[in-house]
Amino acid sequence: MRTPRHIALIGCGFTGTSAFFQLVENYPVKEITIFEASGVFGPGFPYQEGECPDYLINNTTDTMCLAPSNQRAFLNWLQHHREYAPNLDPQGHLPRSVYGAFLKDVFASTLTLAAVKGITVRLVGHEATSMREDGDEFVHIGWKRGDIIADMAILTTGRCPDVGFDIDEAPRARVIQNHIMSDAFEDITQDATVHVLGASLSAYDVVNRLFSSQSGCRFEACDDGALKFIPGDNNRRVVLCSRSGRLKAVTSRTPMAITRKHFTIDALRKAARAKPLMLDDVADMISRDAKDNDVDLDWPAMIEPYGDCRTGEEVNVRAGALLEAAILAATAPNKPESGKPESGKPDPGKSGAGNFLVDFAQHAMMDIWDVFAENLLSAEAEKLYRASVETAALCYAAACPASTAQKLLALHRAGRLRVIRGVSDVRVGEGGDFTIHHAHGVEPACILVNATGGVDRKVASDGQPALIKNLAMAGLLSPYQRAGAIAPGAAVDMKTFKASGAKNIYLANMLLWGPGFFTSSAYLMASVVERMLKAAFEKTNPAAE
Repeated sequence: MRTPRHIALIGCGFTGTSAFFQLVENYPVKEITIFEASGVFGPGFPYQEGECPDYLINNTTDTMCLAPSNQRAFLNWLQHHREYAPNLDPQGHLPRSVYGAFLKDVFASTLTLAAVKGITVRLVGHEATSMREDGDEFVHIGWKRGDIIADMAILTTGRCPDVGFDIDEAPRARVIQNHIMSDAFEDITQDATVHVLGASLSAYDVVNRLFSSQSGCRFEACDDGALKFIPGDNNRRVVLCSRSGRLKAVTSRTPMAITRKHFTIDALRKAARAKPLMLDDVADMISRDAKDNDVDLDWPAMIEPYGDCRTGEEVNVRAGALLEAAILAATAPNKPESGKPESGKPDPGKSGAGNFLVDFAQHAMMDIWDVFAENLLSAEAEKLYRASVETAALCYAAACPASTAQKLLALHRAGRLRVIRGVSDVRVGEGGDFTIHHAHGVEPACILVNATGGVDRKVASDGQPALIKNLAMAGLLSPYQRAGAIAPGAAVDMKTFKASGAKNIYLANMLLWGPGFFTSSAYLMASVVERMLKAAFEKTNPAAE
């Protein structure tokens, strides 16, 4: 197989920009064609210029990167662009639009570097709609104005079509289906009650926006470090409505120095060779590492923190207690002697746990990825994980900024934020508003924001874009399967990231969430790109064999 000289990138947000940079920086390519349907190359969907400044980057500034070898790339760029961060905090969380400016700058500088190296770059500001392979060596990529032939195509599309609750129009109510680059919030009245579907980081974005400083309210720091909500003219209330009711853990202000001896990829591989690896086996490894770090974990409380709540009010009170505990765990300079916040409410981490699981997830990120990529979990355990554990796991693996969590707690204490769990359905009520059906009753809603954060990871879904449908119809893209059962995500060779059924088509997008473990981490996706390119070029280089 010859070395790929012409690479096509399909999508140019963060992952596409990372792939572009790594290709130009490290590999002997001669030509790169980049498709971006929006016509704006670099920022991508979540990091657009002009986006609401209250939408924050969820990873800390000092971990945002384009290549795994330099996690401080964004931080270093900010040192020379202080207009974006006059009071630069390496562990802070800047507006997402600032990272978009960085990506736009990186894209432009990479274009310059490509020109210096004699690499031809072609930019196509249209959606790629079709793809077919010509023998073993070439990929034909089509769009509405023509087609090209490349040696290798990489799907670096970032955002799959939204899925979630199917919400009908209501005659006496309104629904906001998308909060990104939206002006739909401008006419929400100051006394409105807004119901937000989801408790994801997207839902937190919506809360930040509803209670921004431009809305007339403010948050004042108290002597104990907590925030107090000062409403001003803002009399809004918000209700977070989700299936699980879970709230995010909080990114550590000072991460623990994690020691891992039991949950390591070598230990996991060894255990999987000996017998089918079950979730209890994995939990035991993590628990032993926790004990080595002077931490006791209470798994039942973390998996089901509302297990003993019998009413909606009990759920809401518990949500406040869990939020308080999560903030304490993330911001306390030293581990507390007990795992309880000052109010005496429960901490699911127990005895001095600090923010262990959040820090552990970051420390073990690539090992967690490899557990799924190598199918080390038994098929039964993976199915159980996806159904019952993944939502809880992602609360720790994709935590929220402390500043956001502190605002949520201040709003909760002021009676401006409420949490509902067990949401099963949204219907149009007899009075013409919405009715939200949940575990403890029915909730009327007049303004509904859909922030479920869902993505359509079903390859055969009718909602997929034209290119995915075309690939599936041609047999070049298939659903991920485990033990004969179809699951979300695409079938991929996880060593090379080549789509099963294809020879020169690779995936670095949301369809890896299924065969792999996915979070919104820039480091993770940059690592996927690095592994993919290394495998593709080493395989074709005889000197590497």
